[in-house]
Amino acid sequence: MPKVSAIQMTSTDDLHNNLRVAEGLMPQAVDQGAQLILLPENFASYGGAYRQIAERHGDEIQAWLSHWAKTLGVCLIGGTIPLSQRADGTEVVQGKVRAASVMYSDAGELLGRYDKIHLFDVSVGDAQGRYCESETFEAGERIVVRAGAGIQIGMAVCYDLRFATLARALVDAGAQLLVYPSAFTEMTGAAHWKLLLQARAVESGCYVLAADQCGQHSAKRKSYGHSMLIDPWGKVVAEMDNNPGVLVADINLEYLNEIRHNLPLHEHQRLAVELPNDICFD
Repeated sequence: MPKVSAIQMTSTDDLHNNLRVAEGLMPQAVDQGAQLILLPENFASYGGAYRQIAERHGDEIQAWLSHWAKTLGVCLIGGTIPLSQRADGTEVVQGKVRAASVMYSDAGELLGRYDKIHLFDVSVGDAQGRYCESETFEAGERIVVRAGAGIQIGMAVCYDLRFATLARALVDAGAQLLVYPSAFTEMTGAAHWKLLLQARAVESGCYVLAADQCGQHSAKRKSYGHSMLIDPWGKVVAEMDNNPGVLVADINLEYLNEIRHNLPLHEHQRLAVELPNDICFD
């Protein structure tokens, strides 16, 4: 049974301190047997000038992820990092960036990159009030499933959690585990976080691993925490509180196959998912 880990952090706009915190937490996960480690959204920098971070530190952060994947001997998913170039090498325009989730093998090789498709443009009744990611980020257009640590992993990010059709598309592409590196706000997290994670697991017949930011990031931004692993029956396998730390838990693929055999949702599904013309499988 593969062991997976979610790293929970309270990232700020201090990039190098954030990386030092992650460097202290990831070995704890490996000591507990983790073969796959998921970092949260914006793990390297939460806030600040993302375009500047991308241009000055994008290559550095990717090299850091590759190094630690190889050093620790794990499949490592870097929640999201800001990148000023698309996966095809073209430049993101209008001073924006892509929120890219990048996966590295235990040999330090890049396995896949997923650029966040759904952008968080909403009003929330917290100190921040209005969130408008589309002012800073350019939406991705590719759905990504990759093999890592012996599991087929469907890649998604935070606000993607609210869109069941993306989860369905990932499962149709072979996913057994859905990952959601996140920075869910405290208010929306308290209302919907666990509910949404369980719904995605049950309707997809997948394990769901979510690594969330936690605590107070700045005067106006606070995240919910409660990183967790959900099994395909909707049971919470492991859950954290709202403090930085490490979650490690087992994924039982035999149990997943049993659930899918006994509850063959995908064989019974009569409605097809049709992707928009600007969305495709990678």
